[in-house]
Amino acid sequence: MIFQTVENLKRQSIMLSIVLMAVGIVMIICPERYELTLTSVLGYILIITGSVWVLEFIASNKSLIRYIYFTVALIMEIAGLCILFYRHDILIVLGLLFGIFLILDGAYGIFNAMTYAKRSERKGWEVLIVLCALLVVFGIILIFNPWWETTHKLFLAIGIMLLVSAAVDGMKLIWIWPHRAE
Repeated sequence: MIFQTVENLKRQSIMLSIVLMAVGIVMIICPERYELTLTSVLGYILIITGSVWVLEFIASNKSLIRYIYFTVALIMEIAGLCILFYRHDILIVLGLLFGIFLILDGAYGIFNAMTYAKRSERKGWEVLIVLCALLVVFGIILIFNPWWETTHKLFLAIGIMLLVSAAVDGMKLIWIWPHRAE
């Protein structure tokens, strides 16, 4: 049972790292004149992904995890609509959206470190807790948005923070994956 859960975590961590790296790089290299278009694309992606998850919920058996996915799907759709409706106040919406994402990713990483990395018996797994706590701090910084007064600076900050998050997710994979005792 535990190895099946860890295998799921491995797959999720790899996919999340790849997606975060791609989004972070796109946000860093995006020219200033295309930032509103990129945010619109993000809004549409959130709406489409949320709609697909809602349809999967309707077609699935109604277990607890499906209700959680359904709730997340509705939140994603609302976030996508907020991005599309409040394009002119995009600094607040983007900071809030990615800040919440980083806080949740960091909290999930801390939970996984306490649950699985400790059991994998790797040395230095406590570093993973510190790195995940750093993600939570980055999320709080993005939500309160103290230094970025332009969309372009915020895009760069979010891109860099997403690359750091991808690196932490990769490290989470290394520490969580169990090794064979010889």
